[in-house]
Amino acid sequence: MDSDILVQKLRQEPEHLRSLVALAVDDLLERPVEALLDPEWLGQRITAGFRASTADPQTKDWIRARLDDARKRLDRESGPLLYKVPTQLVNPIKDLLRRPYEPDPVVLRALIDHRATRGLFRDVLTHTLTDYAKTLKMPEGAAAAIKSTPLGRSRLAAWAGAAKVAAELVGSEVEKRMEGRVQAYVDKAIGHAIELTVEHACDPKNIPAFSDMRADAVDVLLALPVETWRKELDRQDLDGLIDDLHATLDAVAHSEAFEEQVISALRLVAQEGQGQSARAFLAGSGLEDTWRESLEQILQERASDFVQTPAFEGWVRDLVRD
Repeated sequence: MDSDILVQKLRQEPEHLRSLVALAVDDLLERPVEALLDPEWLGQRITAGFRASTADPQTKDWIRARLDDARKRLDRESGPLLYKVPTQLVNPIKDLLRRPYEPDPVVLRALIDHRATRGLFRDVLTHTLTDYAKTLKMPEGAAAAIKSTPLGRSRLAAWAGAAKVAAELVGSEVEKRMEGRVQAYVDKAIGHAIELTVEHACDPKNIPAFSDMRADAVDVLLALPVETWRKELDRQDLDGLIDDLHATLDAVAHSEAFEEQVISALRLVAQEGQGQSARAFLAGSGLEDTWRESLEQILQERASDFVQTPAFEGWVRDLVRD
């Protein structure tokens, strides 16, 4: 066949490329899993690529550029997120968060009993008890009520007035001592407060309430305007965040166990598919049905673009001429 006719057919009759792509995908699916997946080789390549990426100084610039793009998109938005996130996405997330969950008391206690939590309980209990103690005084109308009675006109009333003056003089010192006693009591009560929190969170009768709280949190967050999220983002030290993120990725990539963990995961996949074709391994998962059409479409689009290039035309001419 003449090279011009071959190039013309591939460019103007897309069914030829479509059938070629389908043949290539069929060939891929019929190959054994172990032939497609070499855990050692692929694991080493993934590790090497990941390490090279984290070692490249441009990686941080790439991360910063992505964050800058996200920030610029926020600048163009306004109003609550509720109208910007598809309902088809929100409802499944809320259903997932609403699933009943009864935490393990041992795990929850280990997470809650932290110096930050103890500091929070300390402040809450201290302020609550101190404010309550300050209210334990004679009501404002009590003095007037006493004066209106025979008792109020007696010598005892005068003594009571003197006692009031004395109480005002020593009041600040009493409050200081009271605050010290409150602080000592609170320090002892924090552990009990943590235990009560764990018991409440793990009590089966409270599971529905916590499930609703998790789901309702989605509505609360989506009701916040974009401007609020933008302010929260601006509160962050983005340069420091990028440095920390890059350092984390670099630490993971260069950890001694990383390559072996990747290889082990790939080995597990290869073992599960041992002796099966890729098609048989995917049978029942629905993955072939869902991704094959998209994969063939992408491959065909790329192939269609490629056959339009002068480089492809020159390659065909050389091939036919030889």
